[in-house]
Amino acid sequence: MLTQHREREDKFEVTEDFVLPGLDDLAAAGAPVGTGSFRLASLYHDTDDGDLRRARLTLRRRTGGPDAGWQLKLPAGRARTEVASRSRTRTVPVALADVVQGLTRGRPLVPIAELRTDRTVSRLVDADGVLRAEVADDRVSSTTYGTSARLDHWREVEVELGPAGDEDLLAAIGSRLADAGAVPSAYGSKLSRALGTAPRAAEAEPPEITTVADVVTRYIRAQCVEIFAGDLALRLGEPQVHRTRVAIRRLRSTLRVFAGLLDAEPSQRLDVELSWFAGLLGEVRDREVLLIRLQQQVAELEPELVLGPVAADLDAMLSGEAAQFMRTARTEMGTPRHVELLAAVARWQTEPAFLEGAAAPAKQVRTLVDSARATMRRRLKRALRPGPDFDERLHRARKAAKRARYAAELAEPVWPNAAAVVEMAKDLQTRLGEHQDSAVSAAFLRRAGAAAGGRAGHNGFTYGLLLAREQQRAADIRAALGVSD
Repeated sequence: MLTQHREREDKFEVTEDFVLPGLDDLAAAGAPVGTGSFRLASLYHDTDDGDLRRARLTLRRRTGGPDAGWQLKLPAGRARTEVASRSRTRTVPVALADVVQGLTRGRPLVPIAELRTDRTVSRLVDADGVLRAEVADDRVSSTTYGTSARLDHWREVEVELGPAGDEDLLAAIGSRLADAGAVPSAYGSKLSRALGTAPRAAEAEPPEITTVADVVTRYIRAQCVEIFAGDLALRLGEPQVHRTRVAIRRLRSTLRVFAGLLDAEPSQRLDVELSWFAGLLGEVRDREVLLIRLQQQVAELEPELVLGPVAADLDAMLSGEAAQFMRTARTEMGTPRHVELLAAVARWQTEPAFLEGAAAPAKQVRTLVDSARATMRRRLKRALRPGPDFDERLHRARKAAKRARYAAELAEPVWPNAAAVVEMAKDLQTRLGEHQDSAVSAAFLRRAGAAAGGRAGHNGFTYGLLLAREQQRAADIRAALGVSD
């Protein structure tokens, strides 16, 4: 069984002769500062290629102290999420290996470093005895494995917030430590220091932009990072379907808008596989969006217009279908096809398949953005003509608006006016999307209303009322776009 909790801590580098300052006045009145000592051993695991470190994750097996067991730590803004298993196995627990499968893609997780820590802990609690903060004075010895083994030792202080703590307390303790000579650590974890990898400031420096390839690469890499983060979150059961789909859409859009700069065969193959996985997630997301939309509309009706358990039926139907499709997606995430998709995403993250034309000066990216805008305008013009396939043409115009928006987003680092194009395309996308949502909702309401009318204790009246309102809403959108029914 896995558990999760948010970990917010600050790290400080200190000298061997550092004296920890008094903290009693920062504890609750009358609450003593508790102390304790532990000897900890932490064996860190990763693939030989460093897949976890590249994603800023750490996986360790700890012995000694109150948190013995396996811990996987994930970045979460200024904090981290710790996913823990109390398993005492020497090999990585299956449940944790499954969580990082998208990053490892079947490669074995092996020991990469061992850290031994002599820890002295000071615990600050509130008047009810609930932990406010824990200050750990650590003396660390590290041994790394592999082709370039390293030995090191250092002393550091960690300050971790407890359930009753807050950022003000963290700052107060940090100020107290700084006055005593401590300095904020440049490393995000003990492991990064043991391995001698780049400090956080150096890791954050963006690459220089001089060519179109540089601009496109930066955007592609950002989407690949989001896709991997989404894969990780979905394996943990977190609701990240929408963010993952958006990253996939942005990447697919880039592959198409900038197709002339990319090797066609790997680009098209990636597009097909991204479309497959986005389709799986789309089945989940479509039902989530539809449920929220219809629940809000039912809540806005006068009570006498809601005949039968409409809200409960909507929740049962759409939540049940979303859960079923999510199970299907999770099953597919364990297949070789999905593993190969993620391997392809990893390749594009590190080395996109550019052709020679991508070496053009960065400012020329605007030409391709303008082309995407022109396509958007042409499709919108066609969509607004009368005809039986209006909904399909409007949907194609909406997709063109998305591509124009994402292309302009990509160009923002080198084109000052790109933000205005983003907003314009986003506004059009939203209006066309509302029409699409109405069409999808209307189709569902027809089916649900017909089914409700044939069941005892249910009634199709409310579904028909909602259907009529969706049809009117779609008609209003068409009128605003200049289309007469």
